[in-house]
Amino acid sequence: MQNVLISATAAPAVSSAPSSATTPVVVQNDNSGAALQGTVVMRQYFEQLAAERLAWQEGALRTSNEQLYVLLQKCYQTYHAMGGTSAEAEALRGGFTDYINTKGLKFKKSTHTIAKIVQCVFGQDRRRISAYSIVLRSALSQKIGVLDFADFVRNAGGVEEVRLAKSPNAMTAKQKAVVAGSAVTAANLGVFASAQLNQLLDAGKVGTNTLLIGTWQADGSVVVRAVVESEGALNAALASYYSANKTESKAKVVEQTAANETNAMQGAVAYAVANALVNA
Repeated sequence: MQNVLISATAAPAVSSAPSSATTPVVVQNDNSGAALQGTVVMRQYFEQLAAERLAWQEGALRTSNEQLYVLLQKCYQTYHAMGGTSAEAEALRGGFTDYINTKGLKFKKSTHTIAKIVQCVFGQDRRRISAYSIVLRSALSQKIGVLDFADFVRNAGGVEEVRLAKSPNAMTAKQKAVVAGSAVTAANLGVFASAQLNQLLDAGKVGTNTLLIGTWQADGSVVVRAVVESEGALNAALASYYSANKTESKAKVVEQTAANETNAMQGAVAYAVANALVNA
């Protein structure tokens, strides 16, 4: 009986970021012992990937999106390596199952393999698992190649943008800011005016929203401390307002739209009546 050799073959270079993990590969001469050795390969491989994730999360590169893309690309590559009906793929799938059992991880029967891979590498954070799984499955549904994965995420604007694009009802922060901007314009909590504030007024911004920083007082009043002239900060504040007052924001926009339509209709009727009287 021939021996079975299981090895880790270096994956094609996908980034300049440092990496020591390799793609799990079973070199198959016959089927004896494949399942057992597949378990060894998958255990070593996922523990190495998890170690790389920890280095990315806690080390100097924790804020590097590029390093994250590389990790996700390897997860994507692993999913493809376990696909198919070959003896090698079957051995890797068996080794993956053994690794999951060894770690005591529990999944529903409906859990996608990609979500299992993400959890093995990134841990138990459900939001993180959901976000990364959506990105990987989005690439899968679009038949993105393994070597093209990082470019796919990068060109889409990052992980969060891919996640939002996957949901037809999801809104970006900028879209939320637009909706909230219309909602707060229809509200009035009071008017603040001062000579100092007048000096900061830019005539070109009359009628637009602005951002004030204030301090609550014991009597319920607010002392305005500063005006923030930053579109990014304003959009972030409006997006936050939208998230906290989603139902109210949407209702005010609908109400304002209906009022505008009513005013437009009344104006059209008045115009038509006036013309009829002139031509009579």
